Amino acid sequence: MADTARTRTAILALFADNVTGQISAQDLRDFLVSVMPAEFANVGDFWKFPAPAQLVDDKSYRGWLDYSQIVISACSFGDAMYLAGSGTWGTAHGAQSARQPTAGLACASYTAADSQCIMLRKGILCMTALSIRMSGYVGKPVYLTSNLSGQYSITKDATYNVIVGLVVPNGIGSENTYKLHFDPAWAVTGA
Repeated sequence: MADTARTRTAILALFADNVTGQISAQDLRDFLVSVMPAEFANVGDFWKFPAPAQLVDDKSYRGWLDYSQIVISACSFGDAMYLAGSGTWGTAHGAQSARQPTAGLACASYTAADSQCIMLRKGILCMTALSIRMSGYVGKPVYLTSNLSGQYSITKDATYNVIVGLVVPNGIGSENTYKLHFDPAWAVTGA
């Protein structure tokens, strides 16, 4: 029988009460593949950083996430976001210090005042639209732009040079990419 990843609800329903011993060995295998994706194949992998090769779907992400966040301005998937003093999120901007540093990336498109937003706080973002801008730039920094809110580029701005991430390859030996390794510490220290 094939292992099946199940939803959290399905797993909780299965493990609710086991007084009659109805949990099978296959149920436990399904639990394991549900909580540990395929890239966790080696000892210690549970604590490793997400691997770029594991993200293959457009507009996908892996890493540390904040759920149920509120945005103060409309944004699109992958937009660079700053964290306002009120604990809400807005689109970051390279020429406006009040809208820096980049503290997260939007994990979907959201409207202003949306309160169910997910922010990637550190990790890898996969977006095929980036391939035009990032192919051939593996290992190079990505900078917050000063002319468009929430946008970033591999081109360093003449005045503002805030780093928001690093171009990572699609896999080992690949020079083409549409994946960004985001780390908010770079937005503060990298220039």
